[in-house]
Amino acid sequence: GETEVKEPVEDGSLKLSHSLNLASDISVNYAVATSLLQDYDSYYLECVLPVYEGNTLVGSRSVIVTPVLKGNYYYFTLLGVTAVNMNDTITATLHLTKDGAEFVTEAEEYSVATYAYAQLAKASASDKLKALCASLLRYGASAQIYKNYRTDSLADSAMTDAHRAYLTELSAVTFGNNNRELGDLNSPVVLWVGKSLLLDSKVTLRYVMNAASYTGRIEDLTLRISYRDYTGAEKTATVTGAQPYGTAQGRYCFDFDGLLAAELRCVLSAAVYSGNTRLSNTLEYSVDTYGNNKTGTLDSLCRALIAYSDSALSYFN
Repeated sequence: GETEVKEPVEDGSLKLSHSLNLASDISVNYAVATSLLQDYDSYYLECVLPVYEGNTLVGSRSVIVTPVLKGNYYYFTLLGVTAVNMNDTITATLHLTKDGAEFVTEAEEYSVATYAYAQLAKASASDKLKALCASLLRYGASAQIYKNYRTDSLADSAMTDAHRAYLTELSAVTFGNNNRELGDLNSPVVLWVGKSLLLDSKVTLRYVMNAASYTGRIEDLTLRISYRDYTGAEKTATVTGAQPYGTAQGRYCFDFDGLLAAELRCVLSAAVYSGNTRLSNTLEYSVDTYGNNKTGTLDSLCRALIAYSDSALSYFN
């Protein structure tokens, strides 16, 4: 069928402003003043992201973002930008309807790296923000190298010596030593098997357990986590939805992605429950502990990640 013609918006003032949210995941915020949209009946933002295999562009994917009203602005937040995607160009177009006709704004190109380099170039940006952005770019590049993704276009490849001066030496990054299973239950029904780290848009801790001796419904199991956040406040989280893990009978995992970038050194206490009954020993762990005894590009990635977390802690504190 014929594609319908979308009229370009004539109002030149309808521009998107961008910012980055680096508190938890890496997400891009597009803002539009509400006054600019009041004449339209509906609107959404279309973000088109490239898809690469290795260094080869193989296609693109489209993400539709709906707005959230905050004060005098509509915010369109593109979530789930992964560490390897920092140098990928996001093409954003605002789609609007009015009296049945559809309008589009001029496509705008942006990337996480664009934001980071803009801050590094700003005289008014604080040293802590520049250190955060420099660490972010290095983390993105380390992830690209580890995942063999666009290694010919690394996020930190345009950094100057002046930019790199904000970085801490990777060799100086230390890892935690927080990996303890407390023997605080006489005969635990659920046993701990291990932990791993998933580095996508959010840093996710995967807790692996052996629940072969548990006779109830797997859906009833929850993982309760407690920790002090980066400000020192007590935090708790409950994770549901245990997933089968691997092929061994009775193996399941819980994924926890609730930490902020500044909290990767926070020690988490985790235990498995059914209702209010605890079924496992308490496990203490921190994301930075994962970096111990890694080699090669995974070691570099862990160091870059924790250096980024340290710079986030410094910035947000």
